[in-house]
Amino acid sequence: MEISKVSEYFYLACDRIHQVIDDLFESLHDEKGEPLLTTEQVEEAMEGVRSALYQELDLIKSIVDEYESQQQA
Repeated sequence: MEISKVSEYFYLACDRIHQVIDDLFESLHDEKGEPLLTTEQVEEAMEGVRSALYQELDLIKSIVDEYESQQQA
């Protein structure tokens, strides 16, 4: 794998992480723009965020693992 391809995958993963966080910020506010103020509302807004973030972080690590294994071959 070329270094430029590694960087491209990093960009894609980080861009998706950024989108997840942007969506979370919006979800933490109601339709009037007021912040959610109960634990239940916040937990509902956060649903799926951790798994989405972990998925992208795993992609980053997998790309590095793949690159390293190709370099050692």
